[in-house]
Amino acid sequence: MEQYTIAIDASVDIEESYLKENGITLIPMKYMLGGKECVLEKRLTEDEMHAFYDAMRDGAPVSTSQITPFFYEEVFGREAAAGNNVLYLSLSGGLSNTYNSACSAVQDLKEDYPDFQAEVVDTLAATGGMGLLLIKAVEGRAQGLSLAENAAKLRDLAKKVCHWFFVDDLVYLRRGGRISAATAIAGAMLNIKPVLRIDEEGKLISFSKQRGLPRVKRFLAEEFEAAKEPALGHDVVLIHADCEDRIPDLRDKVLAADPEAKIHICSLSPIIGAHTGPGMMAVIHFGKRDLTL
Repeated sequence: MEQYTIAIDASVDIEESYLKENGITLIPMKYMLGGKECVLEKRLTEDEMHAFYDAMRDGAPVSTSQITPFFYEEVFGREAAAGNNVLYLSLSGGLSNTYNSACSAVQDLKEDYPDFQAEVVDTLAATGGMGLLLIKAVEGRAQGLSLAENAAKLRDLAKKVCHWFFVDDLVYLRRGGRISAATAIAGAMLNIKPVLRIDEEGKLISFSKQRGLPRVKRFLAEEFEAAKEPALGHDVVLIHADCEDRIPDLRDKVLAADPEAKIHICSLSPIIGAHTGPGMMAVIHFGKRDLTL
């Protein structure tokens, strides 16, 4: 059975215990909070997550930075020097340049390590979508799939990861330049919640507007019910940005749509949370990615 290291960047949302139990290499990512640089090297605790989102609520400026090719060379170079090949799952190339940076690093490393093999998979996903693909990567390795076979399977599955989510406060999208100040003000006054998804190219797009939290939850569950494909499994990731109290109702709606759903509940880490703000919720699963109601 071919052995290889599985790596993923810190924008993934999945239990820390899962990363440790399966020997996953987590590529650190950096973010700025209130002028201080922070390095996300492992999952934050729930208390740390709460403190991060409270700082955002208090107006602390937040930003993120991308992983450079040089940093990838350092991380992958250690694996190459140890004789290990690598399967790397990157944050969507439609959201970040990490995929291109990783590919560039691999090419440069081959000059010094000609036998080094690495497969860089653009997950076309973020947060819990990356988590779903990581689970499939670990399963594939355990089933004896080669590095190339596992990567090919994951590239196919990446096209079938559905992300349905909303942001609670439009101010964070405005700061990121995704909507205008006028739209943010109007949305707040009318209690409009934008519903977004990650499209087939891995880019973030807004595709619906719902008024009020109850309608948003119902809409997310309806999207899940319409797009789910049981043949791809019943794993569903529910993501929240420091609003876990909202999850039980959403979970019940998802279970009503699929009683066999295997629910994973996870907090949104700072890498994506910096752009969505607190209060964000998502339903992520395998299914018909291009289907919207």
